[in-house]
Parts: sequence; C-alpha cells; structure tokens
Amino acid sequence: LELLDYLLPKLQKIEGLSILGPLDSKHRTGLVSFTIKGMHSHDIAAVLNTKGVAVRSGHHCTMPLHKSLNIPASTRASFYLYNTKQDMDSLVDSIMYAKEILS
Repeated sequence: LELLDYLLPKLQKIEGLSILGPLDSKHRTGLVSFTIKGMHSHDIAAVLNTKGVAVRSGHHCTMPLHKSLNIPASTRASFYLYNTKQDMDSLVDSIMYAKEILS
C-alpha cells in the first residue's frame, strides 16, 4: 500500500496516462495497469525494457474487459515486498522517456 500511495499520484500527473481501476490504494493490489493515449502497450513495454523496467503488455487474460473499455491492450506494472520507492521513480521516469520517444 505504501508503494501504491507513492506511485498513484505520480502516474496521475502524467498527461495522457489513464490508470485502469480504482485510484484509492485500499481497493488495489500490488499492480497498476494503464494506457497512454496514442501509444500501444507493446511499444511502451519495449521502451521501458531498454531502461531496465520490466512490465507486461497486452490483454492480461482480460480481453473482454479491454473490449468493453474500448482499448486494444494495456501496460501493467507489478511490484512486491522487494520493490522500493526508487523502483517506482524509475517506472515514472521511464514512462516519461517512452512518451518522448513514442510521441
């Protein structure tokens, strides 16, 4: 929860980024799925990978949800006890880099 509380406000400040699911960390688990307007999740994941940030992209076994949201796919960042606030900062910095590259 501490990492979610740290990460969610940072992600909400990124223009064009939409977080899927509730914004209240008490109603989430250790992952955040998101889309960025005009960018495909596979492209985002590829750019983040060049920065050493591992995320998943695609339907995440929820194709009906993606269809109902009218999105082709999403990017998912997962974290656990071994992750740090520095990891969250790396994720945010890498997303900003991806936006520069892919815009």
